[in-house]
Amino acid sequence: MEKIAERPRIVFLDWLRVIACFMVFTVHASECVYSNDYSYSFPSELARWSVCIINTFVRPAVPLFLMASAYLLIPVKTDAITFFKRRLMRVAVPFVVWLVAYCCVPALWGEFTGAEVIANLKQVCINFIPRESHLWFIYMLLSIYLIMPLISAGLEKMTRRDEKLFIGLWLITTCFIYLHEYVGDVFGECWWNPNPPFYYISGYLGYVFLAHYIRKYLDWSWEKTLKIALPLFLAGWAFCCWWYYDQSFKAEEVRVLELAGQPYTIAPAIMAFGAFMMIKKINVGKGKVYDLVKSISLNSYGMYLLHMMMLPAIYSFFAPLLPVPLTIFATTLVTYIFSYLVSKFFSLLPGGKYIVG
Repeated sequence: MEKIAERPRIVFLDWLRVIACFMVFTVHASECVYSNDYSYSFPSELARWSVCIINTFVRPAVPLFLMASAYLLIPVKTDAITFFKRRLMRVAVPFVVWLVAYCCVPALWGEFTGAEVIANLKQVCINFIPRESHLWFIYMLLSIYLIMPLISAGLEKMTRRDEKLFIGLWLITTCFIYLHEYVGDVFGECWWNPNPPFYYISGYLGYVFLAHYIRKYLDWSWEKTLKIALPLFLAGWAFCCWWYYDQSFKAEEVRVLELAGQPYTIAPAIMAFGAFMMIKKINVGKGKVYDLVKSISLNSYGMYLLHMMMLPAIYSFFAPLLPVPLTIFATTLVTYIFSYLVSKFFSLLPGGKYIVG
């Protein structure tokens, strides 16, 4: 049988996945310093500043992953059923495997009792358990995949001006969360109408528009990239830093503390655009370094799925030994290496694609 040729790789997307994966791990390592998802406290002023600077710098991680998927998959070149089948095998099946794993495996070291394992398994039929809260991203990604064939068909018929209009409207909606926080219901929202007019072009959908627009229309020089993309990234980072620091003294909930760093808000949106445009200029696609980058990229989904199985324990090991900034970095790096090795190992097993994608 004739072997099907491997599709040429988009080099900068491999680099992007490597960088974004490291960013995600850094977010989770820094969150161990102050948060348990539902409450927060800073053990020292160094911890406060470390989180305000480091955690906010890596907040474009989720948008970058989503933009990478949209950049690669749109326009959708198959019928919807074929597209869904491929995404199901690549994303949904490993997702379910790890949903179950996080419910059961920690029982091996006494984190869960037998009764808690049963309760966990019942809960994941409805939603993730706190132990696997990072998997919220996969629910979101699958929802984007469900409408991606429809979005793709529409985008291909839009003019550049049309796309800029929708991206502009979406950017406006990234500021609405502050209205909700300080004003309340807006633009027709009420208990019987939770979806106001701008709801349908808000949230993560905008990153799909943005990635398609970049792919189709933006090919900047390094000079232009640094003049526009870098200042945008730094502006978003500065706003996030200020918000975290200011709210760290007065926010009563971790939700409010992290508001400016949420992917559907304005600062991470402009940071993601800036980061994406700069990473897009990376064209190193040969040599041993790129071979490693490519391998990590191919295993990045598995790394994301499994990393929280080990990251909290690694953080607990380093926290008593190192200052907070070094603890965050060491936790991220060691988790990254271990996650890559484990994901690579699983990928080599028969049926490994059903475990790590």
